[in-house]
Amino acid sequence: MKRSLQQGVLFSGLLICAPTHSAELSGFAGLGVSARPIYSGSNHMAVGPLLKAGVNLHSENWGLFGLSTDGLIWGLTPDSPFSVSLLLMQDEARKEVFNYPFSSRKNRDLQGMGNLSAALMAGTDLRYQQENWTLWLRLLTATEKQRYGGEAPDRSLLVTSGAEAELWRGQNVALSVGGDISWANSGYQQRHYGVTAQQAQRTDFAVYSPSSGFQQGGVYTELVWHFDKNLAAGLTSRAQYLFDDSGSSPLVNSRMQYTLSSLIQYTF
Repeated sequence: MKRSLQQGVLFSGLLICAPTHSAELSGFAGLGVSARPIYSGSNHMAVGPLLKAGVNLHSENWGLFGLSTDGLIWGLTPDSPFSVSLLLMQDEARKEVFNYPFSSRKNRDLQGMGNLSAALMAGTDLRYQQENWTLWLRLLTATEKQRYGGEAPDRSLLVTSGAEAELWRGQNVALSVGGDISWANSGYQQRHYGVTAQQAQRTDFAVYSPSSGFQQGGVYTELVWHFDKNLAAGLTSRAQYLFDDSGSSPLVNSRMQYTLSSLIQYTF
C-alpha cells in the first residue's frame, strides 16, 4: 500500500473516532513557486511549483486532527500556552538524476548513487506559544530500516528545535522571523550524506560514513499579505548552513543553502 494511501486510511479512521457533533472542519489550499537546491548540499538551484493543501478537524474532546501535504498530525489544544502533537510525515526522496521542472535539462551530479526513497517518519512536536512568539521542539524517527547503497543504516532520527517571532504587523501585512537547528543520528546522516563502498565503486566519490551530530542550522523570514479573512499571499526566504559531518560530505558542494518561495493560499 502506498504511503499516501496509508495516511489517508489512517486519517479516515481518526475522523470516524472523533465525535462529529462537537467538531469543526476547516481546510486550506495554496499554489506557488519555489527556488531551492536540487538536494541538500548542492550548489545547483531549481525553480519549481509549490503546492500546499490540507483539511483539519477540531474537536473539543479529541483536539486537532489534520491531513495535509506535510503529513498527518494529531494535536491537543489546551488553554495553556503549551501544546503537544503526534506527527506522521515523510523524509524527502532524492533522485540520482534530477530532472529540472519546466526544462529538458538533467543534473547528473549524483549519478551512480542510486535513488533514495522516501522514509516514513513518526514523532512528536512540543510548543510553547505566546501572542507574538513561539518556541518548539520536534523529534522524528523512521518507522523502519531501509536499504540504500547496498547497506541498511540505522533508523533515521532527527531532532529539531526552533523559535519564531512576529516582528511587525500592519493592517493587512505581517513580518515574521525564525530560526532552527537540527541534530541527526548516524542513520539519517548516512542516508543523506554518506557514500557506501558499493556507491564509491560506481561514482568518483570516496567512501564516507558520517557520524551523529548537528546537521544544519537556519534562519528565515516570512512576509504575509492578508487580502481578506480567507485569502492570503506569502513570501518566504531561508538560509541554512550544513554543520560538521553533513557539511564535510563529498556529496556537498556548498555548505550554505538558500531557498526562496512564494505562495497564494485560500483558507476555508
